[in-house]
Amino acid sequence: MMLPSPIVMICAGNMCRSPFAEYYMRQKLQNAGVEAECFSRGLLAMPGRKVPSTALQVGLEFGIDMQDHISQTLLAPDVDRAAMIMVMESGQRQHLSKMRPASIGKIFLLSQPLHGKTILDPMGKDEEHFRKIYKEITLSIDAWVKRFGIHQKT
Repeated sequence: MMLPSPIVMICAGNMCRSPFAEYYMRQKLQNAGVEAECFSRGLLAMPGRKVPSTALQVGLEFGIDMQDHISQTLLAPDVDRAAMIMVMESGQRQHLSKMRPASIGKIFLLSQPLHGKTILDPMGKDEEHFRKIYKEITLSIDAWVKRFGIHQKT
């Protein structure tokens, strides 16, 4: 499979799940020597917010530093420009397909290569919830990277 670019990661507020997915995917691609654009957005109108401290702390445990991330709301041009859109929940896929019906073929659940289940929102939860969710995200992205035929440099 050829690598689509840009890849857009979507969640509700663009503060916990999609920023982590964006930064992790970007790191995986860079480590493999692959140049591709990856960014994240949120479906809710909550722009300009920082990643919560619990998310920052747990992200660092996974080697992901999101301290510079500022939430942004998904706009129609983002959907149009995206080669691939990865969402955390099936309801987000339905929302986007209504927003831009022509985009349905490029919208996927992030967990699709594994089990296709919802990756729950850890917002407001404790560190253990964040660890569980971030582990699900890393496993899902690792499966996508493998599906793309990208091999990590040793």
